[in-house]
Amino acid sequence: MIQNKADSCYNCGKKLNDHENYCPDCGQKNTDLNISMKDLIKEFVGDYFTFDSKFFRTIGPLIIKPGRVPSDFINGKRVVHIPPLRVFIFLSFITFFLWGLSFERSPELEGQNQVDQSNMSGQINNTQSFLDSINEETPINLNLKVDSGNVDTSTSPTLKYLFNKENDPQEIVDSLAHDEGELTKKFMYQALRMYQAEDGSVKKYLMGNISIVLLLLQPFFALLLKLVYIRRKSFFYIEHLVFSLYFHAFILITTIALFFLSFYFDTDYLILWLLLISFIYLWMAIKRFYEQSWMKSFWKSAIVSFLYMTITFPATITVYFILSLYFY
Repeated sequence: MIQNKADSCYNCGKKLNDHENYCPDCGQKNTDLNISMKDLIKEFVGDYFTFDSKFFRTIGPLIIKPGRVPSDFINGKRVVHIPPLRVFIFLSFITFFLWGLSFERSPELEGQNQVDQSNMSGQINNTQSFLDSINEETPINLNLKVDSGNVDTSTSPTLKYLFNKENDPQEIVDSLAHDEGELTKKFMYQALRMYQAEDGSVKKYLMGNISIVLLLLQPFFALLLKLVYIRRKSFFYIEHLVFSLYFHAFILITTIALFFLSFYFDTDYLILWLLLISFIYLWMAIKRFYEQSWMKSFWKSAIVSFLYMTITFPATITVYFILSLYFY
């Protein structure tokens, strides 16, 4: 029994009786004004991520019983499981937070970056020498219109000028792309900003938003399922979407596990394992969720995976990188 702490609700002001542990109007717990760290964590975990028995009743079957959780959810067993969108967003947060940490610069990477920059500088200098030798033998008029201002127009723009990180991106664009359209100049300017950015900052920027891409992929993956099972009139689009969210939640769980394994094993092999595990899981989940034979489930899993990996996923990633470049 919870001990009463106040005569009235601190949230809405309603008078409370001695036996009332929660406000009958707004539902707030009847307690005092003191807040402990335990209460703060409990409120956060309970209200936003529902980390009670629901978490284990969802994650456990989601891993060891493919297709069971989405099947339960669409069949009305919704109180025992975390809703698909909530578990997907939570696991997305954990996954990309961990992978974002992997882009922190280590001393080894810093040394490698210095070597790479030195090699690039040497290549640029060699290219410049080659261009200068050609200009001495056969002068070339580039006929570039250059705005006046801070840009030095006494010499022709070269690769060295383009790749010099000390030059202002806007000045480079004004000098090299003066006659181009606004969209072309915009993308050139953004590309130069990314090139001149500090090491690791662009990767962090891209990783910070890629979880949104994964969320946007869900309707398209559900659409693929809808097309493959177009004869199944009993399944509406929203049910395919529920399956998609829980399926990708499993992929995120696997990705989290592979993140820790990446400290001990080659990342390339782990990616192959991720693809293999994801396909086998999809096959088993489709078998249970759509209640078809193993052979039919296999071929439909193969079709969905092929279209997803060759069309939907690459197209979405391409659009994402274009928009990221434009808004960087």
